[in-house]
Amino acid sequence: MKTRGRGIRIMCLSGMTLLLAGSALASEAGGHGGDQLKDFLYRLLDFGITFGVLYFLLRGPLKRALGARRQRVAGELEKARQMQAGAERRYEACRQQLADADARIAQLSADIQTESAAQCRRIEEQARKMAVDIRDEAQRSAAREVEAARRQLHREAVRLAMELAEERLKGQIGPEDQARLVDEYLRKTGG
Repeated sequence: MKTRGRGIRIMCLSGMTLLLAGSALASEAGGHGGDQLKDFLYRLLDFGITFGVLYFLLRGPLKRALGARRQRVAGELEKARQMQAGAERRYEACRQQLADADARIAQLSADIQTESAAQCRRIEEQARKMAVDIRDEAQRSAAREVEAARRQLHREAVRLAMELAEERLKGQIGPEDQARLVDEYLRKTGG
């Protein structure tokens, strides 16, 4: 009912506008434009009738088309709202996953730091133990080397002493002493 009254108002306003425009044109033409005014009024009447007929003929289909369009737009708006709600849910889920990932990264970082510190302590402890073992082995090796050098020096000293004693004996023992020593040796050995 509202739309019908609205259409009538529009037709009345259109007709009044055309009448005012026609009278303005007629007053401008003065006394010479009687034929022009008549022509204009016929055209105006023709336009009014055409407009009225078109209005009454197309009112229903236009109303149905506009109603269908309104329903499509409302449906699309509802679909858009649903899509927006779905997108917001997915966004919230992604935001939550990102927050969870940030927390997991922080936890992993703390775990890595803790493990790294423990690994450093283990490596330092192993290095200290290896240093002690190397030092002990070096001391044992040095002691063996010193002992081997002492034995070598002792052997060398004994050899030199024997050579010196031999030289002295050679200088002190004459041919008679040698004969006597040989006789003694032969008696002892039974020969």
